[in-house]
Amino acid sequence: MCLYFNRYLCLNSVKLCYSKYRISEYAEEVFLNVGMSEFEIAILCCPLVFVLLALAFMPLLAGNFWRKNEGRLLFSLGFISAVLSLSILFKHAVDLLKHALIDDYLPFIIMLFTLYVLSNGIKINLKSCAGTIQNVMFLGFASIFSSIIGTTGASMLLLRPFLELNKGRKRKTHLIIFFIFLVSNIGGLLSPLGDPPLLLGYLRGVNFSWTAQNLLQYWLLYIFACLSILAFIDMKFLQKESGAPDKNEKFSIKIEGILNIFLIILTVVILFVDFLNIYLKNSILLIFCSVSFLYSKMKNHKSIDFAPFAEVARTFLVIFIVIAPALFILEENVQTIHKFISNYSFNESTIYFWMAAFASSFLDNAPSYLLFFNMAGGNATELMTTNAQILKAISVSSVVMGAMTYIGNAPNMMVRSIVEKNNIKMPSFIGYMGWSCLIILPISLIVSYIMCQF
Repeated sequence: MCLYFNRYLCLNSVKLCYSKYRISEYAEEVFLNVGMSEFEIAILCCPLVFVLLALAFMPLLAGNFWRKNEGRLLFSLGFISAVLSLSILFKHAVDLLKHALIDDYLPFIIMLFTLYVLSNGIKINLKSCAGTIQNVMFLGFASIFSSIIGTTGASMLLLRPFLELNKGRKRKTHLIIFFIFLVSNIGGLLSPLGDPPLLLGYLRGVNFSWTAQNLLQYWLLYIFACLSILAFIDMKFLQKESGAPDKNEKFSIKIEGILNIFLIILTVVILFVDFLNIYLKNSILLIFCSVSFLYSKMKNHKSIDFAPFAEVARTFLVIFIVIAPALFILEENVQTIHKFISNYSFNESTIYFWMAAFASSFLDNAPSYLLFFNMAGGNATELMTTNAQILKAISVSSVVMGAMTYIGNAPNMMVRSIVEKNNIKMPSFIGYMGWSCLIILPISLIVSYIMCQF
């Protein structure tokens, strides 16, 4: 395997070196396609770079200042990005911002809000000893659940029972990190219901059953590898804790909030039906929220803490604004980039895997999937057959690599905000990336290598 891997790297390096003198021609074509200079493209992308750098480093360099001024600083960058878009992309700016805010952000945040409100109305009382086996089994089953009701729904529904299961544990940070890896991202790989990128593929002609038939082996590889690493780490941490969990505690589960469970099922159905337009879907989801909220008031249930949701909504509002120009530039050059990859790539599926990986790690994974889906031709029938390896690479990478950063997928930040409200310290942006680079990245290297061999 090592010999094949070395051969693969060498051939790629030779081919890239051979084609280096042609890259400038493609760069010139990019500037012509968008009608902008190199300087203007760089200026448009600056707010995105500053937002990513601020989220990554400001909590480390100036923690107190960042906590007090995070909202104002992020909104300032978002405003600057909007002004630059209006100035440089004058012909496209209004449509660009409308698409980012009305067509993308609004449905996205309403979906998150609905699942957040409905999941708060469900109480799962789970009693069991918080041992390694119990945690591995919980996350294994929860990962399957992610492909049934989606990563966001599963994260919001199952996070609190997972916290309750481990309330007696002293070290919990690693458990939440693996919850994000498995439930908020990887688990959604088995069906179009699991994650928005796969839903977009389904809506553009990818067969519903194609996902499970072609991605199951990669799902199993990621799940087995992550659960094995978790078992090793958790056993080590558990040995260091003075109070071992009570192994004699009997397993029991009690679920309250049947109405909200029914509304979550309806929400999933509403999100995935084709014949309803987006405005009608949003209206129905908000009605579900109102029904759940009024029902909770009638039953005198505890009021919902909206602070974690507000933090996520604010951050992603700015992200949707600042990534809009970058996505526009990429979308205008789909054919140029695809031509370059086709002519100068040793293995197209590997290139698509890592391009989608980078985009999904730092941008929203749904538009990243759609971008590379179109770049690979956009014909679902051809991608499921002739170019099946490319579609596999885009699908796996878009879903899984959202786990690389907190902003790679919306549930990541939601989970982080909720657990920090429960006094569980989570790593910084860079600290979390340290975990993902040590765990998700090596597994992904193996997966991308396997893909290029078959």
